[in-house]
Amino acid sequence: MELRRVKLYNFSSYAGEASFDFSTSNGKNIILVGGNNGAGKTSLFTAIKLALYGPLCFRYQGKNAQYSARIKELMNHDAFTGPEVKTYVEVELIVPVNQNYMTYTIHREWNYAGHRVRESHWVSDNMGLLPDRERDYFQNYLFTIIPPNMFELFFFDGEEISNFFSDSTYNSYIKNAVLTLCGYDTFELIKKFCDTYVGPESLGEECSGMREQLTQKEAALEKLDSDIENLKGAIQVLEHRKIAAADEKKNLEAQYKKSGGLTKKERDELNNKMRRYDRIKNECSKTIRDYVEGIMPFYIAFDLSQSVNEQLLREENMRQYRSSTEQLSVSMLKDAISTTNIVSADQIENLSRRLYESISTTLCPEEEPDKFQFIHDLSNEQRKQVSAVLGQLDSFVPQDMIQAINSKRDAAEKYERVSRQFRESLPSVDANTFFEKFSDLSKEIAEYENSIPAAKKQLDKMNADKPLLKKEVDSLRAQLQAEAKNQTAYLYTSRISSMMDALISDVVQEKFRQIEQLTLQMFRDITHKENFIDLMELDDSFNILIYKKQAYTISELYALVENVGLDGLKNRLGNTGIQYLVNWFQIPSAKSLRKSMKKYLAGENSFFDAGQTLELYKNVELSQLSKGEKQVFLLSLYWAIIKSSGQKIPFIIDTPFARIDTEHREQLTKLFFTGISDQVIILSTDEEVVGVYHDMIRDKVAHEYLLANDEVTGYTSVSPGYFSKGG
Repeated sequence: MELRRVKLYNFSSYAGEASFDFSTSNGKNIILVGGNNGAGKTSLFTAIKLALYGPLCFRYQGKNAQYSARIKELMNHDAFTGPEVKTYVEVELIVPVNQNYMTYTIHREWNYAGHRVRESHWVSDNMGLLPDRERDYFQNYLFTIIPPNMFELFFFDGEEISNFFSDSTYNSYIKNAVLTLCGYDTFELIKKFCDTYVGPESLGEECSGMREQLTQKEAALEKLDSDIENLKGAIQVLEHRKIAAADEKKNLEAQYKKSGGLTKKERDELNNKMRRYDRIKNECSKTIRDYVEGIMPFYIAFDLSQSVNEQLLREENMRQYRSSTEQLSVSMLKDAISTTNIVSADQIENLSRRLYESISTTLCPEEEPDKFQFIHDLSNEQRKQVSAVLGQLDSFVPQDMIQAINSKRDAAEKYERVSRQFRESLPSVDANTFFEKFSDLSKEIAEYENSIPAAKKQLDKMNADKPLLKKEVDSLRAQLQAEAKNQTAYLYTSRISSMMDALISDVVQEKFRQIEQLTLQMFRDITHKENFIDLMELDDSFNILIYKKQAYTISELYALVENVGLDGLKNRLGNTGIQYLVNWFQIPSAKSLRKSMKKYLAGENSFFDAGQTLELYKNVELSQLSKGEKQVFLLSLYWAIIKSSGQKIPFIIDTPFARIDTEHREQLTKLFFTGISDQVIILSTDEEVVGVYHDMIRDKVAHEYLLANDEVTGYTSVSPGYFSKGG
């Protein structure tokens, strides 16, 4: 199979249509797609997988709400601003059909309307669109070439590869790859069918209830398996969404800060400062205004003010004198004296006149009344106001006004400085938009943090229930088989199953040896470590076992058998080491090893040598390998499986050097990329397949593309070419 062309429309960060030519020819088997993190490499990776497998891409058995949600997330966000929301991916393939090769185009399209995602799927060949039934036939045929559960084996994510061996089910991936690619999966299917088949005609009427119960339990088990897979997918969706929301929140805050935005706390602090400085300014302005409008002019003209005050006093005295003299007269005094009988009547005139003169002289001011001039001529109320103002001059302190002026100037400067910060920051409308989005993301992340543990708890319960339900199913099957009156069908299926076991064992063992040799050879070529791993074995369960050479004495081997048993010895030495011991002791099987060792140590053997050592093996745990060594080892294993199968399938690798140190990059580039497949698609950052590594494979490159992400729009652009020489 070969990928010829990939086309995306409004998919993830790809706005509009983007197209890739992946065709190979003339020994040029490599397509390079360069792009930094976030440029759209993983989106391209996902698009290919989605086009080939649809819902199975995310491990959903069919279209459901979770699948629709994932698709909506993959639609370009600007597509939602138009009248029609549409996204599609299209892949052109060349696949073998009846010893020939035919070109097929797979198109998956999604339209969003009425808050629903609708998918359309069509396949065409050289003759045009395939009818629905033929389309489904082709889809099933495609699954036989690369089954969905094997996608990760040949569409390789370098970032995730270190987790491969931590998955307890990794052997099932290897098993599927070996059996499918080498054409042995048919034997496995026959065996599975025979293992689960119970002929209904062999059962009596008394077993009908048990059979119905078994049917119900099997249906429940199947549903539980489906629910577990769906829940795993849902958890994965939630975790991806949580990560995406956290990344978006982080990027949002970074972009906001970069563009000059202020956080809510910062804005509140600045607002409080501005209000405080504005209040100080107003208070100081009022104080200054009161001074200016009140006492200040009089203070400036202090000497004049004193003269005015003195003049006002003289005028008041003069006004009082004139008022008194106007009201006082000689006749008024005569009338007053005459009523007292103080003096005789002839003396009253004289006394009255003398008394009037005395009073007038006493009340008269220093100035002569006839010559005195009134300058201000104020009313009594006006005079009191002026006197009150002038009276304040004694308590007036000029420094208070100077301090008020300085305080106002300082507050004004600080107010302008804070105001400038606001002017230079984002507009308030943009800031409000940021805060709303930031708050929404925080709430969303909090919801994920609550829902994910709950979903995982539910998944744990399902996984705990599954063995119990399977045990019930197995028990019912065993009972039905025991109660069956006619065992003919069962016996036949059992024999066929055993035969398939033997057949698979025979054909697979030879393939195992080939895979083991090719894996070790490629691993050594890449790492340049001849004695790092001396032996690799695939056991009957497709588990990977690796060994280093180690010398043992017979007494050490006997102690091992005594302490860990024969099975423990097999785990330590491997099948190769055990077979070496069987041959060395010249015994028929490993069952006699303990006995043979004991006799040897007792000197009962004719070839007894007390100092005898044997060059055998010691098991090395895969966990002891570094992340880079794990990736190199796994790539070597893939190489061996693909080469031993003879199949032609594309190999796509994302971030190939994610876990690879510089020591291993050169050999991996020269040996692996150029020879793993007739079509190798490499999705690389500017720190990986560049410089000398790019030069090593330049002659093998059929096409080069460079992905770039616009920081403003978030769009991914595709252009021919690759990173510059400097990376």
